[in-house]
Amino acid sequence: MVWAYAKYTFASTFSYRIPYFSSSYAISAPVPGPSTIKLALVASAINRDGNVETGKMLFEKIRDSAVTVELPEKLIAFKAFMKRLKQKRKGKEVTIKTSFGELVERFESTFGIREYIIYDGPLSIYIEVSDESSAQEIMRYFKAIQYFGSSDSICTCLGTGLSDPDWQKCIRQANAESEKIQNKGMIFLLTDFTEKATFDSINPFSGRKLKKGELLLKPYFFPIEVVKKDKNCVVYKRL
Repeated sequence: MVWAYAKYTFASTFSYRIPYFSSSYAISAPVPGPSTIKLALVASAINRDGNVETGKMLFEKIRDSAVTVELPEKLIAFKAFMKRLKQKRKGKEVTIKTSFGELVERFESTFGIREYIIYDGPLSIYIEVSDESSAQEIMRYFKAIQYFGSSDSICTCLGTGLSDPDWQKCIRQANAESEKIQNKGMIFLLTDFTEKATFDSINPFSGRKLKKGELLLKPYFFPIEVVKKDKNCVVYKRL
């Protein structure tokens, strides 16, 4: 098995809503989850090669792959109070008259809170694949990724390579043994695909959605600690 990695810098902020949190109160995990990273790779493959079949084959190759993220020295999480548009419930649409004719108003203005992350350095993402040929393919698609999580989490790839993760700096799947050993650190829930997940389930144009059992919540240990905290902002430092 081979680990391929890519380093990214974010233009401003990053946001990845913790699974099952309300979109009106979207708390972010410190890094993108494994499923988000794999989806970004699949989208990158389709956009780069212009072939949906390329994305399908890649998804089947990396669906069960192990993923980890190397954390920067420091990161900051802050909450932003935002004005947003929310789609109205079916039957609540309103028809309005304009100079262009009648239009159906399907959205309404509302407010919400979203949490954003700022990194003080590059974020390194690792994925484990079967051989070096597959790793070279992955690195090619790593370079074309433009965002993770929300579409405003714009990023640029600084470089790729082959290397084992430095587990002292990386997140790792939590278990009872690791929780006993570690006196510090934090646990966050991230999503990953199961072996039951199919390409049609993640393809937004297929008309299908992910079924129960295709996506799994996994606890990940983050080697970070809180060094400063107030009402709307938390500063974390890597251990």
